[in-house]
Amino acid sequence: MKKILLGLFILGTLGMAQSNYEVYVKSGVKISQSEVDRDSKEIENLINKEIIQRYNREGKKIIVEKATELYKKTINNSINEIMEEVPKKQKQAFKAFTQKISEIMGPNMLNELNNNEISISKVLFPEKDNVKVELLFKSKNLDFDIDEIIDEVVKKSNISDDEFKHLEKISKTKLDKFYKYLEDEIKEAMKNSDYDEETSEIKIKKVNGKWQLEDFKFEDFFYNIENIDDIDD
Repeated sequence: MKKILLGLFILGTLGMAQSNYEVYVKSGVKISQSEVDRDSKEIENLINKEIIQRYNREGKKIIVEKATELYKKTINNSINEIMEEVPKKQKQAFKAFTQKISEIMGPNMLNELNNNEISISKVLFPEKDNVKVELLFKSKNLDFDIDEIIDEVVKKSNISDDEFKHLEKISKTKLDKFYKYLEDEIKEAMKNSDYDEETSEIKIKKVNGKWQLEDFKFEDFFYNIENIDDIDD
């Protein structure tokens, strides 16, 4: 997503609107402080209704459903590929073990998508009746080291190297500990992970005294999600 170029604007020319975003007006634009405050509030209400509320109501559901589908497809393909190299007597134990891990990791990580947020970060007036709005997208960074977590959980579960190489030798008691510790570690990793932030610009125009989204389609926010059929290795 492209970033907004702020070089054309005099930062802080008319101060802040009464909200958690900044308002900038291009030097030379004839607009009063009261007009800026009024228009900014109208624009905020428009974006809340047409984008933010719809995202919370519809968008998150789209993302979670598609991400869940892709996760299951990718995990199943990976397991099937690895299974070809697993000795026959270990296949059943290996498949059960890896499926259980995916069942623990998947819901915990996918549910975090419900905590993604969209907010207004900047409202910019290059002209009196044409506005650019910068939206801020915040999402948890879930790119933590799964191998490192599993290694730590193996140690905490007192599973030996030999047992881990021959999963059928691991007792149910140790496996239950492993799964419990794994879920705890995944939740802790997500709790401590930072948020990624990304911005996107949209245009809003005043037509017959009313602010309208210009050339905007709500579905564009989810274009990449909706059109992904596979995940590259």
